[in-house]
Amino acid sequence: MPPAIEINGLTKTYRTLFGLRQVTAVDDLNLTVEEGEVFGFLGPNGAGKTTTIKILLGIIYPTAGECKLFGERFASNFAFAPESANSRLKANIGYLPEGPYFHEFLSGREVLSFYGKLYGLRGNHLKSRIDETLDIVGMQYAADRLVQHYSKGMRQRIGLAQALLSDPKLMILDEPTVGLDPIARREIRDLMIKLRNLGKTLFVCSHELSEVEMICNKIAIINRGKMVTHGKLLDLMLQDRAVEIDVTNLQEAVWKKLETEGCFVGKAETGLTMVRLPENRSLYQILDILKADATEIVAIRPKKESLEDLFIRSVKEEVA
Repeated sequence: MPPAIEINGLTKTYRTLFGLRQVTAVDDLNLTVEEGEVFGFLGPNGAGKTTTIKILLGIIYPTAGECKLFGERFASNFAFAPESANSRLKANIGYLPEGPYFHEFLSGREVLSFYGKLYGLRGNHLKSRIDETLDIVGMQYAADRLVQHYSKGMRQRIGLAQALLSDPKLMILDEPTVGLDPIARREIRDLMIKLRNLGKTLFVCSHELSEVEMICNKIAIINRGKMVTHGKLLDLMLQDRAVEIDVTNLQEAVWKKLETEGCFVGKAETGLTMVRLPENRSLYQILDILKADATEIVAIRPKKESLEDLFIRSVKEEVA
């Protein structure tokens, strides 16, 4: 089974006004997203995320490299390639843009009817898909209200419904929770989990790192168009991080010796004494120091950093 997204050597360059300077938005990017994954695509402003999404959607084409969706790629030569090939591929993609705009004078149901017709849906098939997507996003109760009376969270739900109309296998979600209050954010997060359970592949671009941390199993961080780090989220958050040891009966002399070894010694949340190892110290070396003084070791655990810490560290290391 081919991956949902396969990006190889993807590069996109633009010419500035009058072609005097060349700007590289995406630089030799390689990325694979398997079917069924919830993948977080992260990076600071101007990192190349939007350009990558536009290439995934077939809106623009790369300068070099290739991008495949479910083993197929968009045909860039419209003079010779049948449009049906691109249309078939696009029907497998649902897209929720950042801050989606819908006509205020339409109802939610009418919005979905409009977008469904753009997908080529008609008649009873269109009607059934509208009802199905409204059920999935929990908007049946407000389907016939005008969009102008919708809250921001309700607009996001209708945005997700339109992205689901063609029953796509891949959903690209750009800032799905931005600007929402905590209740609406929770509702959209629960919806994304529901979509994952329905077998959808979710490609989530977001600056809401706490939300990404809760729903994504893999991430990629890019900066200045280049890949900084990628992999399983938990592995990345534990990778090359410090280790913490909870102890009791720590004598002052041992405390001072640990500090000379570069360890941080303080109180843990449990009330025990906590020893945090620096990255350049062996766990076994520190354990030998503790055991020699008959210090009681209660727990040993890797210090897990937050996604925000990982993001900031990765971007700073790449810049340096």
